[in-house]
Amino acid sequence: MFRPGAPIEEIEQDVEAMIIELVHELGRLAEADPDPIGAQDRAYIKAFSDAGTNSETDQGALLATAVARPNLAESLIYLNRRLDRDNLDPKQPTCVLGVIIRLAMDGLWVSDILDATRFDARERTRITGLLTALSRVSDGQLGTMLKAIEANGAGTKG
Repeated sequence: MFRPGAPIEEIEQDVEAMIIELVHELGRLAEADPDPIGAQDRAYIKAFSDAGTNSETDQGALLATAVARPNLAESLIYLNRRLDRDNLDPKQPTCVLGVIIRLAMDGLWVSDILDATRFDARERTRITGLLTALSRVSDGQLGTMLKAIEANGAGTKG
């Protein structure tokens, strides 16, 4: 990824190129999904499901550089903001699940970088399986779940 002693400009170019490639990969994964509903969310799950094995990229260095220089992550930030805007449309209640899925995957990705042993393969499969299932929830199913939660007194009462 970065050669030892590389000038900051070279490192920045490498990070920006990796992030742009990631955004393109997300697009390719979503387009290849036979079910367009939730395809972008499932692409995000696939792309971020395991920082250690899904990529040859030095994920820690990528994260550190992107945090230190957020301008390098503009393409990913733009993509997430566009998806968030689409997902927060009140006319499509289940779309908010896309925001929740991406936030969960971002957390899993950072967790992998900080502690690669936190989840074993079975636990990781369980987590990503649940998130994938959430990407397929219909408006009716979400409505039923929310009514059940409210009926049990576990609604959004702070």
